[in-house]
Formats: sequence, C-alpha cells, structure tokens
Amino acid sequence: MEYKWVISSLNAKINDGGLENVIETIHYRYQLVDGEHTVDVYGSVGLEAPESDFIAYEDLKQSDIEGWLESKLDVEGLKAGLDAQLSAIKNPTHVSLNLVS
Repeated sequence: MEYKWVISSLNAKINDGGLENVIETIHYRYQLVDGEHTVDVYGSVGLEAPESDFIAYEDLKQSDIEGWLESKLDVEGLKAGLDAQLSAIKNPTHVSLNLVS
C-alpha cells in the first residue's frame, strides 16, 4: 500500500508586493494505491501570504508543496478515510440489484 500526493493545480497571484507567482491555493488528490485498487480524496488548501520563507515558483519542488499540505491538513484523518474507502471496495456490504420481471 502506498499513500501519495497528486498535485492537480496551483492558483497563484501574478504579483504580490514585488513577488511573482505567489501560490495562494493548492488543489490536490491524496491517494492510496493497493495493487489493483486506487482510492483518493480531492481537496484544496488556501495559503497565507508568504513572509521570509517565499520560494520562487521555478524553484518549487513537489516536497515543498507536500510540506505545505501536511502542515495544513489532518493527514492521519485523510489516511483513515482512504483506508475505509479501500476496505469498502475489498469487503462490500451492499450490492445493486436489478428488478427481474
């Protein structure tokens, strides 16, 4: 089983106090991949204006964005939700039936 971040898109302010392409929103998927099964949750996170820790867009790494997400989100809660989704797929408790005439 592997949990992983997929960054769908970034929204940025073109110019903010002399800084360019300031990331304001991260749109993400957090996935759990287990063999043939993949479950995910989609969301977005808003960021505060940068202070001394600004990273220019061209210098951003996946790990930087993941760090921002992990500082804002309940990652253990996300994992628990993904675990429950995967369990429901592997151990279904309901089925859809068609009416037979």
